[in-house]
Amino acid sequence: RRELRPFGVQVSIIEPGGFHTAITDPEPLVKGFLHLWERLPAETQAAYGRHYVDKYAETTGLLRRLTSSRLSHVTDAMTHALLSRCPRSRYAAGWDAWLIFLPLSYCPTWLTDAI
Repeated sequence: RRELRPFGVQVSIIEPGGFHTAITDPEPLVKGFLHLWERLPAETQAAYGRHYVDKYAETTGLLRRLTSSRLSHVTDAMTHALLSRCPRSRYAAGWDAWLIFLPLSYCPTWLTDAI
């Protein structure tokens, strides 16, 4: 964004939270994870343990429940950034972007890693 400013190019960053899309659908995610898990050597599977797979499946399902189906938050931000006379440099789209990701972006790295 800053590198392009001297050339007269204004860039707006859209930071979406979680939304219901194919990338957050837990069924293919877990299926793909299991496929990769089965291809691992027994030694690696033992090092991680079967609970690792179960926890991944559980977490993926939970994350899907926390995502929003209202993609209009993202498209509204895009529309504003493209059509506004004075677009903002950053747009947070979705409740989790405003409540979690945006505040975390201002925290020191060690704190975000801990969270």
